[in-house]
Amino acid sequence: MATQTTKRGGFGGKIAAILAAAGSAIGLGNIWRFPYITSENGGGAFIIIYLGCILLLGLPLLIAEFAVGHNAKSNPIDAFSKIRKGWGWLGAAGLISVTLIMGYYFVISGWTLNYALSSATDSIGGDYGAFFTEFTTATWKPLIYTYIFILANHFIIVGGVQGGIEKASKIMMPLLFVILIVLAVYSLWLPEGREALGSVFTPDFSKVTGKTFLDAMGQAFFTLSIGMGAMLIYGSYFKKGTKLAGTAISVVSLDTLVALTAAIIIFSAGVENESGMQLAFVAMPKVFSAMPAGNIWAMLFFLLLALAALSSTISMHEAVTSYFVEKRGMSRNKSALIVTFIAIALSTVASLSLGDWSEYKVAGMNFFSLLDNFTAIVMLPLLGILTSVFVGWIWRREDMRAELTAEGGIDKSSYPIISFLLRWVCPVLVSIVFAFGIYDFINTL
Repeated sequence: MATQTTKRGGFGGKIAAILAAAGSAIGLGNIWRFPYITSENGGGAFIIIYLGCILLLGLPLLIAEFAVGHNAKSNPIDAFSKIRKGWGWLGAAGLISVTLIMGYYFVISGWTLNYALSSATDSIGGDYGAFFTEFTTATWKPLIYTYIFILANHFIIVGGVQGGIEKASKIMMPLLFVILIVLAVYSLWLPEGREALGSVFTPDFSKVTGKTFLDAMGQAFFTLSIGMGAMLIYGSYFKKGTKLAGTAISVVSLDTLVALTAAIIIFSAGVENESGMQLAFVAMPKVFSAMPAGNIWAMLFFLLLALAALSSTISMHEAVTSYFVEKRGMSRNKSALIVTFIAIALSTVASLSLGDWSEYKVAGMNFFSLLDNFTAIVMLPLLGILTSVFVGWIWRREDMRAELTAEGGIDKSSYPIISFLLRWVCPVLVSIVFAFGIYDFINTL
């Protein structure tokens, strides 16, 4: 095994750790997925169920990933191996998963840059659906924006943990919150905005079904970047003495705040019944066009999306880069370059699969959709189950207790609760999400 050639980096303090980890958690799903499923599942009723799932599922799994990384102070593969020999494959699976996610996530991230620029110059036009289709199916234009976004990640990663990731997080996250607050204040200033508060927070239990609970569990799991090694590697950069539970609570709180605020903004625009890409890239520009200075508000919205995407993708890039630095003994520059080229190759194929290469399909899906569905439905839930099993059952009980109590800031009275959740509740809940996801996926083939 190659040895590490440079001194291992780390975050400079608690605030830096929270901002970086929150940036990894806060992504595109907070802004376009959460509002849609909240509307579909009874507004405040869904939020109540979602918060319960965050406490029972998201928070303990986030603490678990932080604990593994903080204990081992290594890349994902070595982290699992150090704690229990022979389990490095779990870290490797996480790195494969996050690499595949980068393949399509960078493409969408590039779209946000194009839309921010097009909004600022008021050049989207009046047919928003046609603009979206024409742009995403083009050959070179979406690739250029995708490459710009990947290179932005590359230069941040090359700067190192403190000089790159931490510095970028200290700029991006406050800017993200400022834009979010500006959009929220403007939305609440509108008559529709004040009505949106009622729509977001008033429970409508008549819309609650079994699917509501599945959606809540799925959102709680996916929103926190669990199962891809990103939170594990960030946990490994925490300083000794960092309170893992307190940091996890801060990350979960910020992530939930962004999702709720985004829901208010979307509900105010009156397009909450749209979903996914149609919501972000077709419905929202149409709404902004009818507002005074609509191109400015649209630019801010897409800049918000771009910042959310960038804060997430740098954690993905870093998780894989750390493998080449620590496992292969390469310099950070060379390691980052390898990951950047992998991202460029995958995202190129993913982007072209929407246009020029759309006729090439696997299981009825183009390459873009295949990456999305395979990672979201199969890889991430499966890795979440295995991570909770590893921490709850495979990790030596005494060592895990020491990490979570002596090092992690969890008092001894709360430890049995966290242990019970990781050993029993998390594997069961994520298995349910996994089983129903596979069932739905098979039915769509």
